[in-house]
Amino acid sequence: MGMTGGTKSLQYLSSSASLSRYVLKELIETEKLYVEDLRYIVEGYMATMNTKGIPEDMKGKDKIIFGNIHQMFDWHKDYFLGELEKCIAEPERLAQLFIKHERRLHMYVVYCQNKPKSEHIVSEYIETYFEELRQHLGHRLQLNDLLIKPVQRIMKYQLLLKDFLKYYTKAGMDTEELEKAVEVMCFVPKRCNDMMNVGRLQGFEGKITAQGKLLQQDTFTVAEQDSSFLSRAKERRVFLFEQLVIFSEPIDRKKGFSLPGYTFKSSIKVSCLGVEAPVEGEAGRLVLTSRGADGTVVRYVLQAASPEVCRAWVNDVGQILENQRNFLNGRISHTHTLHLTECTPPPPPPPRNFFHATVKKKQSSVGYQLSVSNV
Repeated sequence: MGMTGGTKSLQYLSSSASLSRYVLKELIETEKLYVEDLRYIVEGYMATMNTKGIPEDMKGKDKIIFGNIHQMFDWHKDYFLGELEKCIAEPERLAQLFIKHERRLHMYVVYCQNKPKSEHIVSEYIETYFEELRQHLGHRLQLNDLLIKPVQRIMKYQLLLKDFLKYYTKAGMDTEELEKAVEVMCFVPKRCNDMMNVGRLQGFEGKITAQGKLLQQDTFTVAEQDSSFLSRAKERRVFLFEQLVIFSEPIDRKKGFSLPGYTFKSSIKVSCLGVEAPVEGEAGRLVLTSRGADGTVVRYVLQAASPEVCRAWVNDVGQILENQRNFLNGRISHTHTLHLTECTPPPPPPPRNFFHATVKKKQSSVGYQLSVSNV
């Protein structure tokens, strides 16, 4: 005798609930392994270096090597692992655990910002001093393999939470909070990745932390136009901060650099920044302009990998200009290019949801156009 539809439905729900529990167990088991990996670093390398001392030419660098990993180890060992284990009996606690600690998880962003400097120092000693330490400690993994674990872990949380959400949804459970938790754990790794790339930027003489929040970063082909001369298009990694746009050149790994890096080439202060309206049929093309104190304008023609990237940049640059406009007395020039009238030091940015009524975004088939009404 075959199963009824109701029986099949119950079995489906039961199976989905079992799968969600399986994902939760995997989350806890991998957390235990992660804590042990951190223990190898803190109670192995760090403790040994403190007691036995370090090479003379490494003094002052040891704190950069490990960053805030001791803080991460203590939190995961003493608090977070135990809280995850409580979720076996009460799975509904899981979402709030990640939402509540979003601010605490910012320590991963701090770790990732320091990571490129750490990698550079470790690479100098990995075959000598750290290899001797590894053998002394009896570790299987090298130090650089252990130091990448926090980066891998912060990426892994979102994958496990997405799996848990999928099966929890199929089990017919309320998923509103879980969806928020997934959102949080997608945002934190993105910030981590952003800050690792910023940390690999070389040759920028300003203070990168004084440029406000990093809003966008992407690779473009960029041609520079000064007066009538248009330079040959070159590959550039471009960073959009609240106060500055930075153009950098990717370092060729073939030249002996094993790690990705970027060399600073030029920048545009947001107070001198403009963006031209998209041209019909060129959805992946973005033109940023820089106005000098003498009124000269340099155009940067950026070709994006996709129209979506271009739209995101136009949107964010437009919002920055709106924010700047509200804090300056200058007028916006009424041309195809949206400009601030003078290059003055930008004021602190207002909240991101602060919009000016006179600047409107129009979505079209080619992206977002910025239109300016008289003010």
